Amino acid sequence: MLFRHYIGRIGLVLLLLISGCSAISTLPEKPLEIGTNPTLSECETLFYRLDKSVAELGIKDSQAVPIPDFPYLGSDRFLASFRDHIFSNSQFIAWVDRLQQLREQGRKVEMDNLPPRVKHLFLPYKTVQECGNLLRQRDFSQQRNRQKLIEAIYVPDEYQTWKRILGLYWVSAWPIKMGVHKLHKEILETYSIPLAKLKVKGKLIRYLPPKNSKFLDAKEISDILLYSARNPLHIPEPTDKEMESLFATFAPIWQVDTVSNDDKIGAVIWRGSMDKAIIDTKLPTVYRYLSHTLYQGKILLQLNYIVWFPARPSTSTMDILAGHLDGLLWRVTLSPDGTPLAYDTIHNCGCYHLFYPSSKVCLLPADGVLQEPAFSPQAAPKLQPGQFPALRIAHTSHFVDRVSQQPLNQGRTKTYVWADYDTLRSLPLNGQRRSLFQANGIVSGTQRGERWILWPMGIPGPGEMRQRGHHATAFFGRRHFDDSNLMDRSFKPRNGACP
Repeated sequence: MLFRHYIGRIGLVLLLLISGCSAISTLPEKPLEIGTNPTLSECETLFYRLDKSVAELGIKDSQAVPIPDFPYLGSDRFLASFRDHIFSNSQFIAWVDRLQQLREQGRKVEMDNLPPRVKHLFLPYKTVQECGNLLRQRDFSQQRNRQKLIEAIYVPDEYQTWKRILGLYWVSAWPIKMGVHKLHKEILETYSIPLAKLKVKGKLIRYLPPKNSKFLDAKEISDILLYSARNPLHIPEPTDKEMESLFATFAPIWQVDTVSNDDKIGAVIWRGSMDKAIIDTKLPTVYRYLSHTLYQGKILLQLNYIVWFPARPSTSTMDILAGHLDGLLWRVTLSPDGTPLAYDTIHNCGCYHLFYPSSKVCLLPADGVLQEPAFSPQAAPKLQPGQFPALRIAHTSHFVDRVSQQPLNQGRTKTYVWADYDTLRSLPLNGQRRSLFQANGIVSGTQRGERWILWPMGIPGPGEMRQRGHHATAFFGRRHFDDSNLMDRSFKPRNGACP
C-alpha cells in the first residue's frame, strides 16, 4: 500500500514537471545584438526568434503563407499561380519582389502587435528588411534555389479533408447540396419581386460614398490598367492616386433595411479589455483593398469593398445562423476595356457567394456533381458614367436582395469613410495593438450554431468571420474567393445568347 502511495506521488510530480515545462516561455530574455552590418547567421537567428515568439504569443498573421526555408518570403493564391509560368530572369526577380513584400507586410503587422513587455527584445523593422535582402542575395546566387522555391510554394486550401472523411462527405454532402439549391431558389424568388415592392420592415438608410473631385471614364480606366501593367509579370499596379480614383468610380451605395443597431454599418474597434471586437456604428466605414485574378490568360484588377455590422441577430432560440459580428464584401472585377467584367459578393464568413455577370460573359455550370455551381440571381446593372451600383441589403440576414443603378429615393442618408483593409490586422487596444484576426484567419467570438451541422463539409468554423485569403465559398465541393482561376471556372466569353 505504501509502495502504491509513493508511486502515485512520483507520478504526480512527473505530471507537474511535464506541464510546467510546457508552460515555460521561450521568449528571448535579452535583445539580439546585431550591428549595422548583420551577418547571415545573425539574420537566420533573428527570423527564428521572431517566428518562435510570434507563435508563442499567438499573434501570427496568416494573410500570406510562409514559405519553408525562405523566412523572408510569403505567398497567396494569386502569386502561387505564377510558379509554373516564370520564364525569364526578370520575371523571377519581379515575382520574388512581390513574395518578399507580402512577407514583410506580415512581419510588420506581427511586430506592431508585439506586447510592450517584449517589444524591446526585438530589433527595428528596418533590420528585418535588411536581413531579408541579405538572405535573398545569398539564396538566389545559387541556381538550384530557384527551383527549390518553386517547389516549396504551397498555399493550403481552407477545407479540412480529415473532417470530410470522418463526416462521410460523399453521403453527408447530398442533403447540404439540396439545402443550397433550396436557398438559391428562395433568393431567386426575392429577386423576382420588383425593387419598389421589396418589403421594408424597419427604416431604409442609404450609405453614400465620400465625394470625389474626379470620376474616371472607361477610356481612362483602360489606360490605367494598360500602363500600370508594364512590368515583367504584367500585373496591373495603379499608383495611390489612381487607386483612389478607381475606388471612388466604382464605389457602391449600401441601402440597408434597418430594424436595429445590428443592421448599421460601422468601424471595427477593440474597446477596453473586451475579448471581442465591436462595431462603432457612429462611424460608417467601408474597408477596401486591391486584388488580382486571371481570366482568359490575362491578369485583371479587382476592387474589394467591405462593411461590418455589429451582429447577425437571432430570429429565434434555434437560430443557428446568429452570432457576433457580420459583414459583406463586394467585389468589382475590371476587364481590360475599363468596364466591369463581373461583380460578386460574399458575407465576411465566405458564405452566400453571388455573382452578377456583365453582358460580356456567360455563367458556366458546375464542373462536377458535388461541386457547388457559381450562382447568379441577376445580371449586372448597366451603369452610366457617374452612377454607383446600389446594393439593397436585408435586415437581420444582411443578404444582398438587389443590385440596381440607383436606389429609390427612400430613407435617410449617411456618408461613409474609407479605410484600408490592412488596418484590421493591427488595431489599437489599451496602449498596444491587436489584430482582428486570429492566427488561423478567423475572428474570435463569431461562432455560429451551423458549425454543428456543416462540419462534415470540411470548412473550419462555418459561418465565422474570416480574414482575406481564408474565404472558402462553397459548402460542397471546393472553391475560394481568392482562387486565381475563379473567373475562368465561373464564366466564359459570351458568343450570342447565354444558355
